[in-house]
Amino acid sequence: MARLIGYMANRADRLRDAFHQERFAIAGLPADHRGAWGIGFYQGDEVLHKKQPAPDGEPIDWDIIANKIKTDCAIAHIRQATVGGFSVDNTHPFRLRQWLFAHVGTVSHFDQVNEPLRAELPDFLRRNMRGSSDSELFFHTILAGLHTRNQLETSEASPTSVIESISAAVKSIDALSKDGTSTLNMILSNGRMMYALRRGAPFGYTEHVGLQDPAEPREAVEEKARPGSPLLHYFMMVSGGQDVPKGYETLPDGVVATLNRDLQLNTHAL
Repeated sequence: MARLIGYMANRADRLRDAFHQERFAIAGLPADHRGAWGIGFYQGDEVLHKKQPAPDGEPIDWDIIANKIKTDCAIAHIRQATVGGFSVDNTHPFRLRQWLFAHVGTVSHFDQVNEPLRAELPDFLRRNMRGSSDSELFFHTILAGLHTRNQLETSEASPTSVIESISAAVKSIDALSKDGTSTLNMILSNGRMMYALRRGAPFGYTEHVGLQDPAEPREAVEEKARPGSPLLHYFMMVSGGQDVPKGYETLPDGVVATLNRDLQLNTHAL
């Protein structure tokens, strides 16, 4: 099954360990299903991402993918195609400038939503679209709202404006699809803040301090730790399964969770 994963932490050197510790929550497709994986992450002022369609029968192992990635903020995704075929252009997360975005779910009646929603985009955003997925269009609709509110270029985007842009995109999709049943669980980040919307499917999060189950033997982890380094403190957000992962808190439907660099999580109703 598909998976949407958001990660924010106080250290950049423990992504693999955190993914290993949450491996049962973030596992996605069984090995006999075709899918694609992607991960976008921040290193200082750089925004980087890796994407790869996974051939049939090839398992997706987050321990291996995350092994050499150093970051304290990442969005990861396992995709099963619902709208748009398997290609790098249709693989999440999508990026524009400092913004990363990934989505699980489907925009209902996309055939009647697609063209009108594209027509409402500014020309430069319409030209930026590379794939054919409903998710990429959802992302660009949010970006259009940020552009309208003069928040697209700034590194310190107003959380209120970002939430307003997410809300406006959801309302536009609902108005065009005429039934309000689109599943729009998504994560958006500019590296400073992370925004997670639950709309139509389970979405959970967990907070951990310390590693109870690191990817490497505890002795090796402790040996590599720098003197005085703080304990790893992270949030993991996960969506895509039929239920919220065991031990995770449930994000209420119709709510945006915001997570800042101080690892403070707040919720806001759309």
